[in-house]
Amino acid sequence: MHRVARDEHVRAVRPWLWTTLVVAGIVAAVVWMLLPAQAACHVTSNPPLAKAAGAVRTPVAQSVPDAEHVDAAVVRQARYFALGTGEPACSFPDLPADGFYVGLPTDEFDGGALCGATMDLTGPLGSVRAVVVDRCPGCAAHQYDVSTAAFGRIANRTAGVADVRVARVHNPNPAPDLMYRVESGSSSDWLGLLVAETGNPVSRVEIRATAGGATHTLTRGIDNWFTSSGAGSGPFTAVVTDTDGHQVQVPGIVLSPGRVQHTGIALYEGSPPPAPAGPDPKAAPAPTCT
Repeated sequence: MHRVARDEHVRAVRPWLWTTLVVAGIVAAVVWMLLPAQAACHVTSNPPLAKAAGAVRTPVAQSVPDAEHVDAAVVRQARYFALGTGEPACSFPDLPADGFYVGLPTDEFDGGALCGATMDLTGPLGSVRAVVVDRCPGCAAHQYDVSTAAFGRIANRTAGVADVRVARVHNPNPAPDLMYRVESGSSSDWLGLLVAETGNPVSRVEIRATAGGATHTLTRGIDNWFTSSGAGSGPFTAVVTDTDGHQVQVPGIVLSPGRVQHTGIALYEGSPPPAPAGPDPKAAPAPTCT
């Protein structure tokens, strides 16, 4: 048997080793160059969010706009406040302490009629968008309570108060997912219903038994709960109308007090998304899929 010396063995193997490494490098480079083109050829999209079964938006007249628009600004005075641990005057549940909120003086609060309205506030330091959630019984006319987080966006907190410009926003984008809550103590004799996340304030809430029968128009209280007596044991279909004339029908409302129920639908469509920017003339052409 011929014995191969160690140096001779290394010299015999080394050419094969280098050849293997070179081939592997070429293959890796080819794969790397092909991957972007392959990825570009496989386009996927996320499915749309499912809506609550049966919740539908009622068609409205063409004169009722869905696009966001803003009223002319008025001059007001803002003072900052810290949101307490309890629910505010509009009874909206689970509000984050660092959210952007407004409390209105009693005359503008108007018995809760502006609960849920969206406001653009502009002050010395900038602008912020906030939601009406509270009443300010200690505020003078044209004086607003503004949550600590929101006030810090428009003025210096050490000043305590600031002159601001306030504009009401209609159909704010994005259109929120309407939710409701049945009040504790509701029964076949008496029903309390809170509607929130509406974008615009709610002007009217009506209910009727799913099985049929009379329609009941609920009465709004100063705490923003809509109530009715003698509606029955349900289940109910509610018709919610906002101050801009949009309507949603929400079926399947049952007497389960305290539970927050999202409907999966908004009162209005909202503004269409902005058109995508045109192609960059300096960008490389897209790969051609075969």
